[in-house]
Amino acid sequence: MYEEYFSFAGSPFRLNPDPKFFFGSKSHNKAMAYLHYGLRQAEGFIVITGEIGAGKSMLIGHLLDQLDRTNVVAANLVTSNLEPSALLSHVLSAFRIEAANKGKSAEIEAFEDFLFDQMNRGRRVLLIVDEAQNLPARTIEELRMLSNMDYDGTPLFQVFLIGQPEFRGILAKPDMEQFRQRVIATYHLEPLSADETREYIEHRLSVVGWSGDPSLSDDAHTAIFEAAGGVPRKINSLCNRILLYCSLEKLRAIDAKVVGAVVADLSQEKFAAEEENVPPEEASAPEKSRKRQKAKEKPKAETEEDAAAEEAGQERAAGGGRGSVVVPFGAVKKTSPVEAEPVSKPLSAEKAAVKAPTAKAAPASSAKDLSQMSVLDRLRAQRAAQKEVEPASATLKDVAEAIAAASSLTNGDGGPAAFDDADDDEEALAGDAKGWPAVLTKSINETRDELKTAHAGAQRVRRELSQAAAQRAEKRKRIAESLARVEALLAELSGPGN
Repeated sequence: MYEEYFSFAGSPFRLNPDPKFFFGSKSHNKAMAYLHYGLRQAEGFIVITGEIGAGKSMLIGHLLDQLDRTNVVAANLVTSNLEPSALLSHVLSAFRIEAANKGKSAEIEAFEDFLFDQMNRGRRVLLIVDEAQNLPARTIEELRMLSNMDYDGTPLFQVFLIGQPEFRGILAKPDMEQFRQRVIATYHLEPLSADETREYIEHRLSVVGWSGDPSLSDDAHTAIFEAAGGVPRKINSLCNRILLYCSLEKLRAIDAKVVGAVVADLSQEKFAAEEENVPPEEASAPEKSRKRQKAKEKPKAETEEDAAAEEAGQERAAGGGRGSVVVPFGAVKKTSPVEAEPVSKPLSAEKAAVKAPTAKAAPASSAKDLSQMSVLDRLRAQRAAQKEVEPASATLKDVAEAIAAASSLTNGDGGPAAFDDADDDEEALAGDAKGWPAVLTKSINETRDELKTAHAGAQRVRRELSQAAAQRAEKRKRIAESLARVEALLAELSGPGN
């Protein structure tokens, strides 16, 4: 809207980063110097951090715009909590690489072939990772391992990490020592100064054809700097609103009064948004008073219905029926009437004994009295009974008996459990439950054997991968020798005597 009013060729303060609007402040120029230094080194990691809106994305765009594509192949990877298992596939996608087969080994081979191909073409590979503060520690370690790829001491892969200030804290942790040793330079972007803020605003306006309309006074620049704190994105947002305000009010000059009016409007909009998101417990006093009065006027019948629904929900939780929630001992679980469904089938005597082995059986007279009590009285009686029950400490014998009882219920024959592994397990658990340590020891030994087998298989896979890498190296060596022989033959054929 205001672009037509001021005859601009475009929007000067758009929020999306556009390299043509790059402003070289002292801090941004220093960050660019570190990035170019990293390119010349052609190895290791460069880490650039900055506050939200400090211009990190603009810095990346400006760097990519300056790169010589004949020497450097670069890709920008925007992360969001990227797990190590998914890192390599995202890197391949960033460089438009397709693996021949599925699986990590195929992805590694495809990436290695890509790196060697670019090296033969005289190019280096650069990966820029934005929002690096979202990377888990294991993913950062995976990046470090990928950066180890080289050929005869020549690095094939380089990484620039761009993130928010908390990324520096992540790298400062003790377990990141190996990674820190691979970082060759770090820099933190600073906000613009007051003078740089003025130059920044005039620079962006001049890009779209500004020639003094609207005019900005000195106190307007000061007010913008104080409101935005020198953060480029905040400056863009505020200046957009100022220009829109001027176009609506038909103004051609911007002073501190105009900036103050826009800042006040933005503050009111923010306050209104916060009011809409006020939690229920922070409601106004009149609203709380109305709710309390409504609760007092609630009919007695509804109160009794709520109590009955609460009791039904507790009985369902204690019974462990379908869709129920287990309530800790001594806790009260409130359930709505819709959720309070009766237990469809009572537990058998044996299952009830296993479910609650420490519960005391209620006398027959107590059961009869409970049937004659009201809903609230039964609820109070149940709570009193729960308070009287004190859980006893379980012994090893109790654990063994519980395992034997559960196994017999699973088999459905009422007797001791029959294990398929060996007959000695039956003898260990049948009758006397003291033989359970032998069963546990056997299970541990079997698990250890399985782990040994899996470890041997992993070692075999590693050997196969090493052999495949050696075969590829040998193949490349033979190709190089063949090319050398061909070149020598061509030289002889093109000699003076021929």
